[in-house]
Amino acid sequence: MDSKYKLIIDSFGVERFKFNEPLKNFTVLQVGGPAELFFVAFTISELVKIIKMCRQLKLNFFLFGTGSKFCMSDLGYSGLVIKNRTKNIQTISIKGKVTKFGIGVEEAIIEVDSGVSINKFCEYLQSQNLELDLLKDIPGSIGGNLFLNRFLQTKVKSIKVLDQMSEIEDVSVGDLKLGKMIILSAVFRIKAKS
Repeated sequence: MDSKYKLIIDSFGVERFKFNEPLKNFTVLQVGGPAELFFVAFTISELVKIIKMCRQLKLNFFLFGTGSKFCMSDLGYSGLVIKNRTKNIQTISIKGKVTKFGIGVEEAIIEVDSGVSINKFCEYLQSQNLELDLLKDIPGSIGGNLFLNRFLQTKVKSIKVLDQMSEIEDVSVGDLKLGKMIILSAVFRIKAKS
C-alpha cells in the first residue's frame, strides 16, 4: 500500500475506505471505472480534514456529490475519490411579523451543507412552508449546483468555501472560482409560501 494512502487511512480508520471501488455505482449515467481509493465524507470537518491531508501529501483527489454532473472514464481514477455526503440543513433565523393571529414568517435564512441534494433541500423547504417551486426539478447537490445554477445563486446570502491554501472563508456568489474553491456550505435567503 502506498505510504500516502496509509497515512490517510490510519487517520480515519480502514473501515471508512474502499479499494478499487467501481465509480459507475455512484454516477447517474452508471459509467466509470474503479477509484484506487474511495471515501465518503459525512461531515464538513471530515471533508476539510481529508482534503487538507490530500493537499499536504500531494495526493490526487476527486470530489463529487450526487454523481449527476460528471462522467468518469472506464479506466477509473488514480488517486482518492471523495463522495460528499454532508447532510446538515438548519434554519439560522426567520423574518416576519407577530400579529393577533400569530407569527407570520416572511423569509427564512437557512444554512445547507454542500453535500445535501437539491431534492432533500426541497423536502426541508416544503416542511417549513417555504418557497421551492423553481428548485424542485434540479438534479444534483448544493455544492455542484452553486457553480452552475443561476436561479440557485440568486437565493444565496453567502458561501463557505475551502480555498486553495486550505483556509475556510465566506465568499459571495460573484467571488466563486470553479477549480480553485471547494464549497462546504451555503446560506440561503428563502421566502415563505404566499
